[in-house]
Amino acid sequence: MRKLKLLIASIALLACGVEAGTIIYKPNKESEPLQVSNVKIISIEGGVITMEINGGKERIRVNQLTGYYDTDLKTGSGFDDNTSDYAISVMERNVPKRAEEKSGKTKSVQYFEFSYTISPKYEKDRNQNAVKQPYFYLYVMTEGSSNIGERPIVLISYPKDASVRAKGYDRAAILEKVNSSKRQNMHFNRGTGGGLSRGWGREIKIPLNRIRNKDRNIIAWRLEVWGKTDMIYEKTWTEPGSRISTNWWTKMQ
Repeated sequence: MRKLKLLIASIALLACGVEAGTIIYKPNKESEPLQVSNVKIISIEGGVITMEINGGKERIRVNQLTGYYDTDLKTGSGFDDNTSDYAISVMERNVPKRAEEKSGKTKSVQYFEFSYTISPKYEKDRNQNAVKQPYFYLYVMTEGSSNIGERPIVLISYPKDASVRAKGYDRAAILEKVNSSKRQNMHFNRGTGGGLSRGWGREIKIPLNRIRNKDRNIIAWRLEVWGKTDMIYEKTWTEPGSRISTNWWTKMQ
């Protein structure tokens, strides 16, 4: 305990002036220590160390720390943020027929609206009150200019940090975003009765303004939700009677 207090004290003294350092810590009691480089200490408060790592903010408890160097050793083994894996439930609230509605001379962009709840999975020594922000990827196909014309497909991401720049369907680009150190954590408290607080629920409105032909009907959509490391939810809808190929979203160009 004395060794840990001295370690924390030394970090606190150095934190304000250190641009990049290296920490050694244990993600949980049973894991091997990890060494993470390019770390800047932002604050130490309430038993929690807040750090900046490669442009993203991460937090660990002070009792997870086992070592610190005020130089960047460049040999880090990667950061494990100790958040829980989780499942997700999605309920659709409003799925518009077109990306834009017209009333007289007024045009209004429509929203794909849904709500979701998060259910953290219990893992020993993992933080049950923190999860990685879910990343949502909505693929939308609209009618072509004629029955045999091209049917445009667009990908809309939520939140903004989840956006990928790939021109076509690119699962690797999504994985890169999912594993980015800039991805934010969501922190919640448990209810007084031991159950999850209402904070685990959210409502999302994804604007459809990226769809080029906003006046054409939406004939298919697919929603993917990515959790901590993998896709944890998927749903695909096609307009009844439409002749659309299987896995049509992978043909996005």
